[in-house]
Amino acid sequence: GMSATRLVTMTLTTTCTMASPASTVGRIAATARTLRRVCSRAPKSHALLNPHADALTRSLGALASIRGERVRRLSASAPTHASPSTTTRAGKANEWRGPRYGKGGRGGGGGGRGGGRGGGRGGASDAAVYVKRPRRTFTEDEQRRIAALQALADAGAAPVATLAKGKANLFLDGNPIVYGGAVNTIANGKSDAPPRTGDPIIVADHEGKALAWGVYNDTSQYVVRILRMAWECELAPHPASGSGKTVAVKCDIEEVIRDKIKVAARMRSDCGVAAGNANGPTTVYRLVNSEGDGLSGVCVDVYDCGGEGGGGKVAVAAVSAAWAHMRRDAVVKALGECAGIDRVLWRTDARMLELEGIFDESREESRSEETDDADGQSDAARCYDAKTGAETSPPAGWVTVAENGVRYEVDLTKGHKTGFYVDQRDNRAEVRALGAGKGRVLDVCCYTGGFAINAALGGAADVTGVDSSPLALDIARRNAEVNGVAARTAFVQSEAFKYLDDLVADAGNLGTFDMIVLDPPKLAPSVNALDKATRKYVKMNQAAMRLLRHGGILVACSCSGAVTQRGLLPAIVTAAATAAGRRVTMLGKPRGAGADQPLDPAYPEGSYLTVVVCRVA
Repeated sequence: GMSATRLVTMTLTTTCTMASPASTVGRIAATARTLRRVCSRAPKSHALLNPHADALTRSLGALASIRGERVRRLSASAPTHASPSTTTRAGKANEWRGPRYGKGGRGGGGGGRGGGRGGGRGGASDAAVYVKRPRRTFTEDEQRRIAALQALADAGAAPVATLAKGKANLFLDGNPIVYGGAVNTIANGKSDAPPRTGDPIIVADHEGKALAWGVYNDTSQYVVRILRMAWECELAPHPASGSGKTVAVKCDIEEVIRDKIKVAARMRSDCGVAAGNANGPTTVYRLVNSEGDGLSGVCVDVYDCGGEGGGGKVAVAAVSAAWAHMRRDAVVKALGECAGIDRVLWRTDARMLELEGIFDESREESRSEETDDADGQSDAARCYDAKTGAETSPPAGWVTVAENGVRYEVDLTKGHKTGFYVDQRDNRAEVRALGAGKGRVLDVCCYTGGFAINAALGGAADVTGVDSSPLALDIARRNAEVNGVAARTAFVQSEAFKYLDDLVADAGNLGTFDMIVLDPPKLAPSVNALDKATRKYVKMNQAAMRLLRHGGILVACSCSGAVTQRGLLPAIVTAAATAAGRRVTMLGKPRGAGADQPLDPAYPEGSYLTVVVCRVA
């Protein structure tokens, strides 16, 4: 009566436990061969063995990664047996479709640390089995809006992207990105010329029913970025209607930008993200979070530098979408009108824009003095007055901001991304609380010292921050001094893996740390990099666990969308514990970014940050 999944799990667990390190992989391989024979000889009616064989492959890969080995599945094609069916609690059978893997996601739209094209769709969850997708109903007003967009499409007054059959439901649920593989045809409408990048375009299902409208790109894999669903369209009197009773759809992209930014600003106010906590105020937060706020490819962080002489309210816009870059003036003006911004630093991800078919002229003009970060973001930032739109000078030197009472100096023009990792605000506050009573603390990949300084402010006696960037470490030292913890913090320039290896090599360091924070850069920029990245994550966490005392705290982070969207970090931490001969207890569920980085549930690719906090025994 034992399920195949549990049988495989118990077999692998027993093999891993009983085998000596030298023979572990050999014994696992023998187990795999036995189970493979069982699966291959099963009749077609035993189709349920197929997903378990897939689970076995993934399990073998995870175990092999502990030893730095690799498992390859020799048959990469689809299973030859018929797909099984699953039964809901209501007793209705649904087709089993397996994991939903698609094209890479944005991981924060290019503005967050996980920005880029590497996210991808995560695995299917039980929600599809147990939660029935209800039929959407529309009010009379919504039906009127849908009819108006349909009339626009039928008249050929705008280009239409017609989806392939079976693709519509994804976008009816609200997914804002239409990939090239989902599009069957592009119709020019009444125009002789095809639509160009940045033009408004209607999205319709395979039967021609209008679903939404958005902006087109003739180069990118993101063919359409949806701005309004059909039932959300703004209407206006039709220009040819004298009575005003006939309405038309307003495909006004600049108006959409204003509306979205206004809603985003109100959401931050409602959530109190700028209120701080009992330790003090917060003057830095994310105002626009790409797809999470309905402006795909646009992230905006706010740095309130104070009034007279402080620089005012500065917004740093990290833009990775052609349509938004082409409407820079509209975005800048909307930030001034709807969010009270004084100046806007416009920072473009040059490599992403090239993939979007846009060449960023500011990158070429500033090539002699720019330094790109690891993700390719150009440091050629331009500053604009948010009230007039005129180009102006950026804030001189460093600006000082506060996060829950902790003061940080930030370089808005040359710092990574927008200058500061606003996504870790809540997690830094947790590390401050965890720092109470701690002795030795290590912050690996510390950047400008956020976790290290919070641990010291919480009471940790001896804190070391490690980073490879000398510029970041200079800022970290200044931040420690500004916050009065310079005497209890030290910052070391080193590559993270080398530093950890050197610590582990000295037996005197083993079991001496009370808390370790691991916050590496994006190790898995794409789904294709997951295999290699997973081994790196396991290695880093394994080394940290060997350095922690019994009962020490590990804070493990991943800003790789491909890892987060598949929920891999907890499994990585568990695998590392096995490799280190330790046991972990999860202290709550995995964390992510704060309320100022909202996610659209229809677009899970927007999630990129995972933080696991655990006790290591």
